[in-house]
Amino acid sequence: MNFQDRSFPTLNAVRAAGAIMVVLTHAAFNTGQINRGWTGAALARFDFGVTLFFILSGFLLCRPYFLTRELGRDWPSTRHFYWKRALRILPIYWVIVVVALTLDPANDDATWQDWLSHLTLTQIYRHDLLASSLTQMWSLCTEVAFYLALPLICHVLVRGAMRDGHVHLPTVFRRAALLGAFGVAWQAVVAQIPGHEGHYAQWLPGYLPWFLVGVCFAALSASLAVRPREHPVERLAHDLPGCWILATAVFAIACSPVAGPRLLLTPGGWEAGAKVVLYTVAGAFYVLPLVFGPELEGRARHQLSGPIPVWLGDISYGIFALHMFFLNLVFRVLDITIFTGHFITVVLGTLLLTIPLATLSFYWFERPIMRAKNIRFFSRMDTSARPERATVQ
Repeated sequence: MNFQDRSFPTLNAVRAAGAIMVVLTHAAFNTGQINRGWTGAALARFDFGVTLFFILSGFLLCRPYFLTRELGRDWPSTRHFYWKRALRILPIYWVIVVVALTLDPANDDATWQDWLSHLTLTQIYRHDLLASSLTQMWSLCTEVAFYLALPLICHVLVRGAMRDGHVHLPTVFRRAALLGAFGVAWQAVVAQIPGHEGHYAQWLPGYLPWFLVGVCFAALSASLAVRPREHPVERLAHDLPGCWILATAVFAIACSPVAGPRLLLTPGGWEAGAKVVLYTVAGAFYVLPLVFGPELEGRARHQLSGPIPVWLGDISYGIFALHMFFLNLVFRVLDITIFTGHFITVVLGTLLLTIPLATLSFYWFERPIMRAKNIRFFSRMDTSARPERATVQ
């Protein structure tokens, strides 16, 4: 079966937006900007960038599984998948862990347990504060947990859900909804446990709704790629401004106290659950018109697929991984006291240091390492599972 698959040229821009949002929210928190009016309220919720990352992971990484099922091909190689994920995230992560634990003065008292847990991405499973310059890595720990669970999640969603050789989407969506409801319940319960007693609110279950948005998009996208047809989601995706207006309205609600306090205070159960749900809805409508509908129709899609968004998307992981080290460095070098302002100075200083190094890291370190993705034992063993001209990992 031959078909022309999509290339999703605008999704790199989503990665870029997510990374910049994470930098802005951390700078806003550390300078106290989050306490200042409606702009502070919005900046406090720019952890929404993590939502975008998780939705993209669910979509891009699960789509190959649904696509091969739709085509009647073999399941993608799990060994190859894990190897590629390890090559993509671990080298630069290990470098920044060593740099942060060695050069950040706040980590001078780091123990061997701190070193071991951070090097193995298990720090959120200990009842200790996260190391300085590495606090953002909680979301990477959660993402890695999703990687490990991904083949099982896909298997659970499609097992017994085949009809006439194709994935039965209503069954997949119902199962995903049940998992998502469990995630909301988890967050509503464990988010009330103070952070210094545990990091339960940062574990994978509480973020399943975000990942599952991408997973459901992946199932529908694979189905439409193999069996092109009219679909309400495709029609909705043509109205990019409408989707984004709705997403922005939902995000604005999340900026209110409904989604919990701006500071690192323990939220109520309803607040924590509301935040997850609101971010889920907003993230879904931001990403939806970029994975469905026309790929390059309209000015917005053309701009998002331009060279600068693509470049920033390529280096987005480096921006995410490096920015907290440089943010703390800016505070030390400029002798700025935490929570005393200087938001613009801190943001510009952090980005001016982070972006060039993230660029060098991607082109001279991260991308060359990825060339080892097909090395010997980890080489792709499932070439028949890769459809011609399809975006299968």
